[in-house]
Amino acid sequence: MRQPSPDRSGSAGRGMAPGAVAPQGARTAIAMQGGKLGLLSLICVVYLVVSGGAYGTEDAVRIAGPRLTLLLCVTVPLTLSIPTALMAAELNALMPVEGGFYFWVKEALGPFPGFAEAYLTLLYTAVDMAIYPVLFSAYLAFLYPLGTAGQLVVGIALVWLAGLLNFLGVRPAGESAIALTALLLAPFAALVILGFGHLVQWRPPSGRIFGPDFAFALGGGFTIIIWNFSGWENASVIAGEIRDPRRTYQWALAIALPMVVFGYLLPLGVALSGASSGAKWVTGWYSEIGRQLGGPALGAALALGGMVSAFSIFTAALLWVSRMPFVLARESYLPRWLADIWRVTATPGKSILACCVLFTMLVPLGFVTLVILDVFFYMGALALELGALLAMRRRRPVRDGLFMIGGGRTGLYLVAALPMLTWCATFGLALSQGGIKTDFIVAVALAATTYPAYALCRRLWGGPPREESLFDPTARRAKTP
Repeated sequence: MRQPSPDRSGSAGRGMAPGAVAPQGARTAIAMQGGKLGLLSLICVVYLVVSGGAYGTEDAVRIAGPRLTLLLCVTVPLTLSIPTALMAAELNALMPVEGGFYFWVKEALGPFPGFAEAYLTLLYTAVDMAIYPVLFSAYLAFLYPLGTAGQLVVGIALVWLAGLLNFLGVRPAGESAIALTALLLAPFAALVILGFGHLVQWRPPSGRIFGPDFAFALGGGFTIIIWNFSGWENASVIAGEIRDPRRTYQWALAIALPMVVFGYLLPLGVALSGASSGAKWVTGWYSEIGRQLGGPALGAALALGGMVSAFSIFTAALLWVSRMPFVLARESYLPRWLADIWRVTATPGKSILACCVLFTMLVPLGFVTLVILDVFFYMGALALELGALLAMRRRRPVRDGLFMIGGGRTGLYLVAALPMLTWCATFGLALSQGGIKTDFIVAVALAATTYPAYALCRRLWGGPPREESLFDPTARRAKTP
């Protein structure tokens, strides 16, 4: 396969005015015209959307303990990250369209599953996007302690600053992702270099793998680690804004995946070598680890890195999240005004604005509660994507020159089954004692509103034609309700 050149972004589509929207087919494959992401920008966007550094793993160490956290950081990439990346690579090669996984599921399973995919995605992204202002404030507090009101103001300011950057267009957002990735990785590189002796003479953490509450430790640890290793398909939503999306997306996934895995394992290996307990680990604890290894300067650098990480992840995620209302409006599930394009920068300005308003309202929620809801909705949406993978393999088995998961049926079913088995492990939280059980009940209740929301949106705005297909008019379509 020919590797795309590093980061030369494409120009507007030939024969089309800059900023114009070019539909392919009736109302389906939406292409955003304007500057496009190249390979280097997309690698950084994928890295930030999935990870953004080792920040966010601290609560896993506290809940699951050092030994189990390290075990999960090895297990989850094998059972979740690699299968999801392979699924995304295959389906994006088949359908590289703006809207990504929404169209994958709609094409394979029909309009209602497609809507359910989008609805669950909106639920988990609304929750997910509220996490990063919380993390930003937590790391800022290491440098400058803030009260509750101060953290709220800072979190809201982060939301709108990221929104402003996304208003400027996909190229500035992609180029900023490169700089922000370098900034947030630099303190961790210093941490690993200064703590290299801990890796050379590494000692496993002491104590038992499981604490007294087995279900809570396993479920809580899995939930937070899944959150840190998920999202490989999310950038497919902006496929219409990627130069040569089939090839570029595959290379970006292949390069970003080891970056993510080692980006977690190396700092955790340094910090947890010989550790006896994770009780002190809270959000922002990497700053304290940095202070212990490299003095106040490294501690402050990691705190600043945590702030950069939270902002850069939020900015990169807003790049694709803000396209979901735009796509749903184009599909006549939401008001048409959300599909308006700001032609100056070829961005869905009103959709970005609506997302910023929603995320501002969610900032006051807490970290662990947010992660539990996030993972539940994300894994529900992922189940639909894996179902689409199986359905499209049956319906279109011959794809000359396109990437397909190897291993025959065994490889295909293994890719579909492993993430679902990983999700089942998080249900230990629902069996544990305490308020977390209530969070799972809330998640189930919100997921149950999917069909009423679908019926309401079709009643209010019509929805897409039921027999619409991304492929040729003779392609067999899924039966729909």
